[in-house]
Order: sequence, then C-alpha cells, then structure tokens
Amino acid sequence: MEITQRRESIRGVTLRQRESLPSAERATRSQRIAAHVIEWIQQSEKSDSECSFKTVMVYLSMKSEVETHVLIELLLNQGKKIVAPVVDTKSGQLIPRCIQNLEEDLVTHRFGMLEPNTNCPIFPPDQLQLIFVPGIAFDLNGYRLGYGKGFYDRFLPTCPNAVTIGIAFQLQLVEDTYPQPWDIPVQHIFTEEGIL
Repeated sequence: MEITQRRESIRGVTLRQRESLPSAERATRSQRIAAHVIEWIQQSEKSDSECSFKTVMVYLSMKSEVETHVLIELLLNQGKKIVAPVVDTKSGQLIPRCIQNLEEDLVTHRFGMLEPNTNCPIFPPDQLQLIFVPGIAFDLNGYRLGYGKGFYDRFLPTCPNAVTIGIAFQLQLVEDTYPQPWDIPVQHIFTEEGIL
C-alpha cells in the first residue's frame, strides 16, 4: 500500500473512532484535556520566568473534535489574549484574529465551522506564543494528519516564536502518520490522560 493510501486509511479509521465517542463522553474527555493544559501552562510559567504564554491561538472545535470552548474560557479567565483562525479557502491561508467573547465575536463559516467575525482584529502570526493545532491522528513524534488541506502546514512556518500543542483524544494516537516533507510536527500532545 502506498503512503497516500496508508494516510487516507489512518485518517478514515481514526475519524470513525472519534465520531463514535458519545457527545457526553467527548465533553468529559475535552474538559480533562483542558485541565491538563491549564496545569501545564501554570507550571511552565511558574518554573521558568522567561516562559510566558500571553497570546494563545486556539482552533474553534467542530463536529467530533476535542471541544475547545472550555479551554478558551479558562484561558480568557487567566487573562490570556486569545486568537482564533479564520479559514480563507480562496488563498488557502489561516488568518489569525483576536477574540474576547465566544458569544459575540464568532460567526458561522459557509462550511459550518465557527470563526472570528471581520470586526475582530488580525493578529501578527510571528507574535503568537502558543498555538493549539487540531488533527485527526497524531503519532508520538508529534506529526499529525489533518483534513488534508494543509492550512496549518502553511501557517506554522509563519509563527517561529510559538510553542505548538496538539490536543487529541487518546484514541487518536497512532504508531505512524507517514509524514511528508512539508509536514510540521507539534512540540507537545495532550490527551485526556495528560501530556505525552
């Protein structure tokens, strides 16, 4: 089986497993992931005076993804500046925009996901300090399989100062994602069981 077929197979199997999680279970596991992340941020900032995650980019979850709204609320309560991506399907780029309120600042994209509205200011990618990256499957080297459009693989090189974190349910971890030369690994992965 060639690499493209292997990647598609992993993507399909993992997505079906993720979608089979009952919504209540998904919510519980998402809350555990958020708690692990917040604890890690607090410990990192406490133990290293140089470490500061003032500006954090978090994807807005959709469908069966790890739910990020709880995480965003917790980060906002900690005084973090929150940035969320707008998907520009014409240019193939992610546009980072600041959000302050999940109720007021979001609109629905034509593909059905939430995104910041056009009144939310654009934030310079090179000033991001922490980025949460979505994925369908992650391997233990930090490589991920997304939806195959390459948005994050194009975006992450524009954020040289950011620590990158993948958040996923334990069932999304796979032995190998068969990364391609353009794939960029995340530096940390969090699941409901903690940090890897």
